[in-house]
Amino acid sequence: MKRVILVLMIFASAAVIGFSSVYMAREFSKVINLSNMGDMWSFLALQENSPYAEFAEVDENDFRQPPIPVMGDILVEIDGLPSTQSNYFSVFNVDTPAGKEIDIKFLHDSDTYLTTVVTRSIPIIIQLQVWILVILRALIILGLILVGLWGLIKRPYSSPVRSLTLFCFTLAVGMNITSPGIADAYAAFNLPAIVFSLFAAVTIFWSAFWLKLQLLFPVRQKWYDKHRMFINILLFAPGIIFGTSLVVWHRYMALAVTIVGTLFLSLGYLLLLVNYYRADSFIAKRQTRLVLLGSAPGIIFSLLFNWFLQIKPALYHGMSFITRLMITNIMFLLMLLIPVSLAYAFGRYKLLSVEAKLKRGTRFVAVNLFLLLLFLGFLYIFGELILKQFGINSRTPTLILGLLLAFLFMPTQRVIRKRLERYFYPERVRLRELLKNFLASNIVRTESKTFWKELEEKLADGLSAERIYPVLRMVNKDSFSVGLEEPTPFDIRDEIVKRLENKDDPILYDELIASGIIKLSSEQEEWFVKRKSAILLPLTTNSGLVGFLVISSKTNGEDFTAEELELLENFSAQTALVAENFELLDEKLIKQKLEEQFKVARDIQKGLLPGAIPGRPGLEVEALIRFCLEVAGDYYDVIPLDAHRTVLSIGDVAGKGIGPAMLMANLQASLRTTQAMGVSLRESALQINRIVYDNTPSELFITFFMALIDVNEGCMKYVNAGHNPPFLMRRDGQVKMLSKGGILLGVKADAVYEEGEVQLNPGDILFMYTDGVCEAMNCFEEEFGEKRLVEIVSANRTLPLADLVHLIEKEVEVHHGSSDYDDDFTLLLARLKPDE
Repeated sequence: MKRVILVLMIFASAAVIGFSSVYMAREFSKVINLSNMGDMWSFLALQENSPYAEFAEVDENDFRQPPIPVMGDILVEIDGLPSTQSNYFSVFNVDTPAGKEIDIKFLHDSDTYLTTVVTRSIPIIIQLQVWILVILRALIILGLILVGLWGLIKRPYSSPVRSLTLFCFTLAVGMNITSPGIADAYAAFNLPAIVFSLFAAVTIFWSAFWLKLQLLFPVRQKWYDKHRMFINILLFAPGIIFGTSLVVWHRYMALAVTIVGTLFLSLGYLLLLVNYYRADSFIAKRQTRLVLLGSAPGIIFSLLFNWFLQIKPALYHGMSFITRLMITNIMFLLMLLIPVSLAYAFGRYKLLSVEAKLKRGTRFVAVNLFLLLLFLGFLYIFGELILKQFGINSRTPTLILGLLLAFLFMPTQRVIRKRLERYFYPERVRLRELLKNFLASNIVRTESKTFWKELEEKLADGLSAERIYPVLRMVNKDSFSVGLEEPTPFDIRDEIVKRLENKDDPILYDELIASGIIKLSSEQEEWFVKRKSAILLPLTTNSGLVGFLVISSKTNGEDFTAEELELLENFSAQTALVAENFELLDEKLIKQKLEEQFKVARDIQKGLLPGAIPGRPGLEVEALIRFCLEVAGDYYDVIPLDAHRTVLSIGDVAGKGIGPAMLMANLQASLRTTQAMGVSLRESALQINRIVYDNTPSELFITFFMALIDVNEGCMKYVNAGHNPPFLMRRDGQVKMLSKGGILLGVKADAVYEEGEVQLNPGDILFMYTDGVCEAMNCFEEEFGEKRLVEIVSANRTLPLADLVHLIEKEVEVHHGSSDYDDDFTLLLARLKPDE
């Protein structure tokens, strides 16, 4: 049986979609044809069975010259034809151009007059209203069909959802054929009468489906199940009778349909109220309240409109065409709320947010409509009564008053809305002022913990909530914590966090879970439940999600109101900015502390380097070091052993920053310790390698070169541990590369190092450097290179070493294009002096 019902529902869906598509295409063709044709815009009460049509409205612009009819005159002839409805549309049709002259005859006080009508394009005010009418109608129909299909797809075998779908479909069909506004003669095509009759019969059932929907929503009524057959007969028997009468005998029992519809709709709203007060959860209450607020304006307006047509049809048809269009558009605008409220109510998500928007929109429309009617009343009294009493026929005073009232419209509207808010929502006003004053008093606060503590207290007090938990993103991390102290099970990659990041409005926790929009981990769900979470308030800025506030349930057990939710939405943006400012301030403080620590480390490191090269008998020594950061991984040292022996060393620790700088300090201490013990350079390299290997991470290693120069013996011993080979520039220009040694320090625990030895002659220069010198690049990514270094030293080997160092520094800077290097830059030079 369920499958059969589902097949019938699918068939009904296809029929409604097909009919609505064809019918709305027909309605749009009317508007397009009407916009492109020429017509007379004085309106007539046309009849097919009478050649006499009364002027309901007269627009003097339709007539080339007098005589001009007045309202109430009778049109008797159009272009030589009797003024029946069919003759009128044969003369004024979609092919009639603007500017065409057509003769007419009319009766005025029993006298016959002949005049000429000049056809015109549709006036802009009428064209605007007509387009609004068809667009609103299309949006309502589309919305109803989409809601019906969504329910059917989501839960195809659910009885409440099936009732929702059928209510939406029957109302959508009714919106197609209700209040067409434009005569069918202007349509590009017509529908068979039987098709129109069948679908018109379907619309009779929409009030019955509305009542049945309330029997099943939000919970199924137990007494309905006991008497389901009997209740369904009562619900649908009238529609079957009225529909059969329309299809078979072509009799539309308008009054009977209106009476039954009024009864069913009234009972439906009564049940909706009962369901609201009996609801056992906040979500059920919000659902029923949203359906009530979203559907009542449109349905009640349309019901009153139908009764008005039944009781005072002449009064309605006596209104101007533009007035009738405006009434229909107002009704359609209110009907547009129905699919919106139903979609959110059955989706069980953002119920309070939509309710807040509906209330705000209703207040806005009500206040503006009241002011508009009030100002129009002033203009009427002023123009029709006061000016006429003084015999003033000029429209200038009325125009001036109209402009003055227009300037007063917006200020008056704001004053009225504020007064209404203070009268109806005093708690909301109190909460807004409390939060506003709190933010104003904390705008220059620099201590975040105190701010969040006070915010928790103020917001909890204003909302009567048990607790407020500020869940904030930790500085330079992907995780979140409560007040930057208590860890939470949230991460920027979590689904809940991504959802909050894309939202500016508050999210009700129970709606988030009930709607099934996202899935939480068991740990996250337990965290929310433990804190009785009711509202999640995102704190977002242009930079992204700063965090979110978790608001617990109320202490009095009541639900939060739509007005409170709306206020929180406005409050969140301001709080997010404050939170972001605290984050930036914390980052600034951390940066300042790091800078202070770097400065201390830099001062210590510079203290470890030779402040001034000690004077050595028979040996000239010069050095230069440039840091690319606050601290360096480069190192050099000059260690006097006795009056004629000196140890020179240079090194480069892998990486930059504090870690390499600390390792460099350790290297210097190790070298000085081993040399104080009198061990050879080879043994010193072995001991230093062991220390570095055992006490540093595997990614840190050192390139190192050390040399022992004995000026009395005229010789130099050295060990190169993977460093850029220094070179010995002889006095005659010959170059010897010094590469004997072993691998880098700290790579292999049992590394073996070889000690090299060369003879020195007076004037020979030992040139040591780090890779920051030879690897300095220009804009073409060309390195300075070792070859260029050798050439410069060779060409300037007779210069004092201080001048040679500065020359090399200048040449590297010119090649690189600036003094901001990407790596540390170190030079160490030594020259054996001639015998004194």
